[in-house]
Amino acid sequence: MPAGKDEDLADLIRSQIKIEWDEIKLTIPEMSTEELVDLMVELKLYVNKTLALEIAKREDAVFYLRRLLQDGRHWRSNIWSPVHAIHILALVKSKEAFELLLDIIRYRGDDLGDWLIEGTPGLLAAFGEDFIGRLKEFTEDATLEPYSRSRGVTALAVLARKYPAHIDDIKEHMLKLLNSTDDFEFATLIIDDIASLRDPSVMPDIHKAFQESKIDEFHISEEDIESIIKGEYDNLERYTKDPLDHFSRNEIEYLHNLHYAKPEEKYIEPAEIKPEKKKIGRNDPCPCGSGKKYKKCHMGKELSQLSQSQNETRANR
Repeated sequence: MPAGKDEDLADLIRSQIKIEWDEIKLTIPEMSTEELVDLMVELKLYVNKTLALEIAKREDAVFYLRRLLQDGRHWRSNIWSPVHAIHILALVKSKEAFELLLDIIRYRGDDLGDWLIEGTPGLLAAFGEDFIGRLKEFTEDATLEPYSRSRGVTALAVLARKYPAHIDDIKEHMLKLLNSTDDFEFATLIIDDIASLRDPSVMPDIHKAFQESKIDEFHISEEDIESIIKGEYDNLERYTKDPLDHFSRNEIEYLHNLHYAKPEEKYIEPAEIKPEKKKIGRNDPCPCGSGKKYKKCHMGKELSQLSQSQNETRANR
C-alpha cells in the first residue's frame, strides 16, 4: 500500500472532509455513542473500521442507529449514513439489530436502491444460523415487495451453504415458496437461489415452474439453472463477505472512484473492457457502468414491467 494510505483512511478524510482523523481518533473511546454516530454522518462515505467497530460494541448502538435510519434527512441528503448504519447492524448481531435491518429492507427498499439488491442478503446472513427461523417468516410475507422478499431468500441460501445441517429444511422452505407463489417477479428472482443449493432433487419443481410460465426465460433459463446446480457458476459467493469489509480501504476507494472521481482519474484494467453487445445477457456487466452484473442491477426495472404484463395476461385468461 502506498505511503500515507492506511486503513483508517486519514488521507481521504483529510482531503475530502477536511477533518484530521489522527487527532480525532485519540478521543474516540471517550465519545458517547450519539457523538460517534454524529461523527459517522459527518464523515459521509469515508467511515473506517475503527469507528464502525467502536459504534458496534456500544450497548446503545441500535438505539442511535435506529434514530438515524428513521430520519428522512439522511436518506435524502447523505445516503452513505444509512448504508454505513445497516452494515454496523450486521456487526452488532443482536435480535434488535436484526429486526431493525428487516424493517429497513421492508420499508426503505427503494431508498437503498443497489444496496438492497447487492448487499443486504450478505448482511442478513452475517447474523448466523440462529436467525434462520425469523428469515423464513420474513420470506413467507407475500405483502412484501418482490425484491425485498427475495433478499431474504438469498440470505437463506447463503446460510444453507454455510450451515449444511439446515440445508434440507431451507430447501423445502424455498421450494414451498416457489410452488405457492403467483408472483412472476418473485419466482424469477428466487429460482437461482434454489439452484444455488446444488441439489439436483429440486429440478422437478423448477421444471414445473418453467412449464407453468412462472419464470421469465429471458433472464434465466433451465440451462442456466442446471449450470448453477452443477457448480459452474456461484451466485452466492459475493454474499459471504464480512460486513466489516465495507469499511476497508479497498471498498471505500472503490466507492469513491465510482461516485466522485473524475473520468480521467479512474483506472480500468484492460480485462474489464469488453465489446458492446446488442443483447445484454443476465450475467453481462450492466451498461450503466456500475460494475455489477446486469441481472443484479438494472435488469430489475425491466423485470418489474414484465411482471406487470404477465400478471395482466393471467388476469385476462
